[in-house]
Amino acid sequence: MAEIMSEAPLSRGMDAYDELLDLLKDIDLTSQVRSLLGWDQEVLMPPNAARLRGEQMAWISRELHDRKTSPRIGELLDKLESSSDLNEVEEANVRLAREGYEKATKLPTEFVSEIAKHNSKAVISWTEARERDDFSIFRDDLAKSIEFARKKADYLGYENLRYDALLDIYESGLTVARLDPLFDGLRNEVAPLIRSVSERGEGPDMSWITDNVWSREGQERLSQKVSEAIGFDFKSGRRDASTHPFCGGPNPDDVRWTTRYNDEDPFGSLYGSMHETGHGTYEQGRPRDLDFQPAGYANGLGIHESQSRLWENQIGRSYEFCQWVLPLWKEEFPENTKDLDAEKLWKSVNLIEPSLIRVDADEATYNIHIMIRYEIEKLLISGDLEVDDLPDKWDDMYEEYLGVRAEDRSSGVLQDIHWSMGAIGYFPTYTLGNLYSAQLLKAARDELPEHDSQISRGEFLPLLNWMREKVHRRGSVLEPAELIEEACGTPPSPEAFVEYLKRKVTLLYGI
Repeated sequence: MAEIMSEAPLSRGMDAYDELLDLLKDIDLTSQVRSLLGWDQEVLMPPNAARLRGEQMAWISRELHDRKTSPRIGELLDKLESSSDLNEVEEANVRLAREGYEKATKLPTEFVSEIAKHNSKAVISWTEARERDDFSIFRDDLAKSIEFARKKADYLGYENLRYDALLDIYESGLTVARLDPLFDGLRNEVAPLIRSVSERGEGPDMSWITDNVWSREGQERLSQKVSEAIGFDFKSGRRDASTHPFCGGPNPDDVRWTTRYNDEDPFGSLYGSMHETGHGTYEQGRPRDLDFQPAGYANGLGIHESQSRLWENQIGRSYEFCQWVLPLWKEEFPENTKDLDAEKLWKSVNLIEPSLIRVDADEATYNIHIMIRYEIEKLLISGDLEVDDLPDKWDDMYEEYLGVRAEDRSSGVLQDIHWSMGAIGYFPTYTLGNLYSAQLLKAARDELPEHDSQISRGEFLPLLNWMREKVHRRGSVLEPAELIEEACGTPPSPEAFVEYLKRKVTLLYGI
């Protein structure tokens, strides 16, 4: 698929279309400023500025909402929707603008402002609660976040379940009815793999990790080199540290991601960096002729997560990648890696072991972490689970599904930032990303016969260019499911992921 190019303006209705684009640009620029304030809050903002930042976020959210709900946008959309002369990109902009307008007009301005102010406060209380291992610090803010989520769902409307309205925010058309069978299927296919590996009791020797100290400086240099090699442009982006890794930034010219460091575990920073690099290369690859236009945005969080999970796992944990990256490990940590070879590294980064922390989970167990959060969110939004009962419910579900139980709240219910940001309904997109990434890589390999040897040599550009052409430059012109079918030739399906995982487990553990 060639890069999307905007066609020449049409004579009929183009005054209305151009005016709509001007209004959408204004909305996008305002959103970009809010994004930068959010990044600053997570990375650089002094603690005493928290109250002020809450006021700033509330103000800019009101301004943004007022722009999104301008009656003039509705008038222009009414006019443009009656036109049959729009091209593919123009149709997408009108469709996406309508979706955004309908959702925004259902939410009162003061409600949006109140949520923004609360989220800013909740992120701070979550950070403190996590650092002090004290759920009570975050308890009241979380309860309020859940109540806000219920109200938002009621404003937006839904056919069956409140939670459906929240899921739809992050992946258009996503519902419990669609997700329940998906998680059931993955559990049925993947759980036996986890049990088989656990029963064998044979894992890689991890002493080379656990018996050593890993300097932050070395981790920083390693992750920087890998991110650059993959194709992230640091002239148009930057890397920082934060409590919870994320990727943000307003525009392909300004993409910012973070990671975190642990001197006992270098894998967290490296693979967290590769994850965020995947997000970052997607943002930098968006079609520049569609700047400030909805059709130029990244295509939903499921697609976004496909890019991060692709580089983090399917490339980053491949044997070929380990062959390439081994000299970098030895360069940064010569004393710790004297006896390290590519096979040992490959087995180590693919350790299958039930664990407590989602972001550090292996590929086999990761979707179980997501399933737990999904089930809990359904209970919280329905009112079948009280906030005071949440920490123990979390621990009970981890014990039931993964056989592990947290000894503290920081590694249990307080480990993720999402609920403090009001992002209830977000987690399932990670699983969608896993499924999409496997499907996309399978399609890419069919068209890139030298893929394995290229990865082993650190030649990542062919794969990145394939993703640029098939995913990044397509923006949001298509719906997510349509984009996957266009790129892969088949609709979204878990089959490629299950096949990929079974093959890897067979190679690693002989199962």
